[in-house]
Amino acid sequence: MRFLNVNCLITVAMTTSLAWGFEGLPSLNAPLTLVVQYENQPPAESLVEMRRELNTLLQKSSIQVEWRLREEMKEGTEVSDLVLVKFRGNCRMQTEPVMLDERGPLAFTHTTDGEVLPFSEVLCDKVRVAARSAMHGGQIAQGNTLMGRAMARVLAHEIYHIAGNTKGHTKEGVSRRSLTGAQLIADRIDFDVLGEHALQHRGAR
Repeated sequence: MRFLNVNCLITVAMTTSLAWGFEGLPSLNAPLTLVVQYENQPPAESLVEMRRELNTLLQKSSIQVEWRLREEMKEGTEVSDLVLVKFRGNCRMQTEPVMLDERGPLAFTHTTDGEVLPFSEVLCDKVRVAARSAMHGGQIAQGNTLMGRAMARVLAHEIYHIAGNTKGHTKEGVSRRSLTGAQLIADRIDFDVLGEHALQHRGAR
C-alpha cells in the first residue's frame, strides 16, 4: 500500500491541473479515503443515506470507505488510497419540481493521457433534478434522504471508473452509461458482474 501527501493531491485536484505524473497515484486497496468538499452542505439525512448506500454498493468488493472533509485535512497529512470528490451546486432536495435541463452528465472524473485520475466532481443540481423527476406521493416527503441515495449511486459510478481505470461502461447496474431518475432513487440497484469485477481488481495501473 502506497501513501501520498494529501496536500499535494488536493492542490492538483482543486485547481484541476492535470499535467501530473502517475507514478505516485494510489492503488485502490481498502480502506479507501474519500476526501469530500461541498459547495453547499447537504442536510444531515442526505449525508447519512449517502454513506449507507455507498457502503452497501461497495461491500461486495470489500472496499471500506473512510470519509474525510476537505477542510479537516491539514498540510502534510498522509493517507492511503485517496479519492477526492467535490459536490458542486445545491445538494438539498426541493419540494417543487425545478425547471432545469437535466441532460448531460451527473458527475465526471478527470482524466489525462488516457488515465483516470482519482478526482471526481458530482453535479448536485443535475442529480437533484433527475431524482426529483422520478418522485411521487410519499417519496416527496423523503426528498433529502432520496437525494442522498442518488448522490451515493452517482459517486459509486465514478469510483468504478477510478477503481477500474476505465472510461468504459457496463450494460447494466450502477456502472451503466447513464442512470435514470427512477434508478437513482429505487429501493435497490447494484453493480452488475462486470462492474463488480472492475472494483475487485482495482489498482491495476
